Amino acid sequence: MGKKTTVTVIITIVILIIAAWVFTSTYTSARDQYLEGHDKSKALAIEKGKLSSIDWIETFYGHRKYHVLSGTNAQNKKVYVWIPQTKKNESVIVKKQSSGITKEQAITNVNKEYDPVEIVSVKLGMDEEIPIWEVKYKSQSGRFTYDYVDFNNGEVIKHMALKSTKDS
Repeated sequence: MGKKTTVTVIITIVILIIAAWVFTSTYTSARDQYLEGHDKSKALAIEKGKLSSIDWIETFYGHRKYHVLSGTNAQNKKVYVWIPQTKKNESVIVKKQSSGITKEQAITNVNKEYDPVEIVSVKLGMDEEIPIWEVKYKSQSGRFTYDYVDFNNGEVIKHMALKSTKDS
């Protein structure tokens, strides 16, 4: 191998190592921001929501940021807990899972109304103090679409489609 080739290989390896480091640190930073406050919210859910166990916790970004938890209360009932992530001391909302619709029912309601091509994700959230299922999907026209389905009654209360560059 010539001197030029060796220098080129070394420079390429250094660039790849730097690129991997930048990608990893950016990903870690973004993931940490997503998980920020989960431990505090779990403790608050146990204290104020009277949870005896927690199954999972997710961060929901809507009009306001919420931590949404699934767990079991002291009466051994499955519940969802919504904890607002604002500086004010807002109330924690606790609802029995059986008091609202399931994830599958939310998907069924969106399928009936809009006939999506592909469901991308479904998660619990909160919109204007209403517990919702956020159903994200790809529509027939290729747009990413978000439907907010009321947790209490299954009604689609918001329908938002992102404009694709093809539509311009």
